[in-house]
Amino acid sequence: MSEPVVIEYLKSYPQFVPVIASWVFDHWGKMYRMKSVEDQIKKISERLNINKFPLAFVALAGPLPVGTASLKIQEMTTHQHLHHWLGTVYVVPEYRGKGIGSALVERTEMKARELGVKTLYLHTPDKERFYLKRGWEAIERPIYFKMPVVIMKKEMAV
Repeated sequence: MSEPVVIEYLKSYPQFVPVIASWVFDHWGKMYRMKSVEDQIKKISERLNINKFPLAFVALAGPLPVGTASLKIQEMTTHQHLHHWLGTVYVVPEYRGKGIGSALVERTEMKARELGVKTLYLHTPDKERFYLKRGWEAIERPIYFKMPVVIMKKEMAV
């Protein structure tokens, strides 16, 4: 990796919304029955905020977007009583294993604390170990979109 990776608000780089929407659709579209890349562009465009939910970050290697993470409200339709969520954590394959995912998670956690969030949630079908290593706790194992997932939480110490 020749370029250092920096994490910025997606609001500062709205030109990358279509790229991120493509990543999301390609990676999770079938799993979560997403309609289209255009639909994801609309959803991700709603995250062009800095001091309120929903918001998103983009990891940049020089001028290139290489990852993303979001803070969302009520991500799972089946768990609307759980309010603040970390989601859409994604790093392009050629940049994985370099700490970018961890940096994105840390940055979103820091922002959640800044916004006064007491408990942050996430769900994942396959990355439980990644989050356990970062202090998250598994709290439930429901079936969501016909697949087993784990819901995790992390208390945001202020």
